[in-house]
Amino acid sequence: MADNKEKHADADASGAALQAAMPVIAELLERGTRAFALGTWAEAIDSFGELAAVTEQTFGGGSQRYADCLVMYGRALLQHAMEQSALLAQRALADAATTTAGGSSSKSGGGGDKKKKEEEEELDAVEGAPAKRAKFSFEGEPDFRQVEGLGPGAEEEVGASGKAGEGASSKGKGKAVDEQQQQQSDEDEESDENEEEEEEEEEEDDFAAAWDVLDVARVIQAKATDRKSRLKYAETLMLLGDVSMESENFAQAATDFAQALEVKQQYLGNNNDDSRELAELYYKVALAHEYNRDTRRALELMADVERILGNCLASLEASADAKDREEAVALRDVLADVAEKVREWRAPPEPAGLGALS
Repeated sequence: MADNKEKHADADASGAALQAAMPVIAELLERGTRAFALGTWAEAIDSFGELAAVTEQTFGGGSQRYADCLVMYGRALLQHAMEQSALLAQRALADAATTTAGGSSSKSGGGGDKKKKEEEEELDAVEGAPAKRAKFSFEGEPDFRQVEGLGPGAEEEVGASGKAGEGASSKGKGKAVDEQQQQQSDEDEESDENEEEEEEEEEEDDFAAAWDVLDVARVIQAKATDRKSRLKYAETLMLLGDVSMESENFAQAATDFAQALEVKQQYLGNNNDDSRELAELYYKVALAHEYNRDTRRALELMADVERILGNCLASLEASADAKDREEAVALRDVLADVAEKVREWRAPPEPAGLGALS
């Protein structure tokens, strides 16, 4: 009798906890979904991370609901890491362009030093400021810092002394200015390098966090046997493959994509939508193999992509529906892109010349 009362009490407490948690779960889910749709990854990460924690406490660490929340959390982490990676790539290109432009300028400017000096002297004469002007430092963005000691008061003082006092004092100040600017430039360069290293570490942390979160979801989902859960499991494997591709772990990506393909082949049908989904996965596996320098296997998989999409195209062209004919036009373009990719992979790689290294 006492045991029955304890069971009823536990059930009542569990029901009350569930009832209290559900509004919180709904709010976090809505907030995270909205943030994800808007591309505000930091907010999405916070919301889905909290959602996963609440779901684990409410339903347990082995529940499929907890796995679903982990997938949403991991996907947000992946998107944030990809965005940061793209920003770093753009910055690297900008820095490379700036360095190249600076190098070209210094090479071509050797014979023009005299002319440049004359132009500076003419500018000084026009503005009534004989003092030598500070050079601009280009480290990424132009840095137009005013050099201490060369303000308007200093220019008036130098101007009052005339050309007689310009010689030694001008040289001394010019040297001091150059040394100060060189020191400032070195400090800025070191600061930029430290900032880039921190951003790269943050990017790697995001990819690693996404992998860890999604891998926990994969372990939980692998235990389920129903069709819906197995397809979710395949989607998680695809996300893990995406993380590996972004992390340049192409062998692992090929494995994850291949496992996802194997699962989906068991449950997807022969209709056009399912066939295109399989074709996409075949392409992902092929791409991973190509990046892993296994072109032979990549081309074998691309043949499957062309076969599946070719069957879809034949089905659409045989239809009398106007919408199907429109889709057929778009699918022909996709097939043309696939064929172009196949030709590109079959062509021998061009030797890297000196121009490619500059």
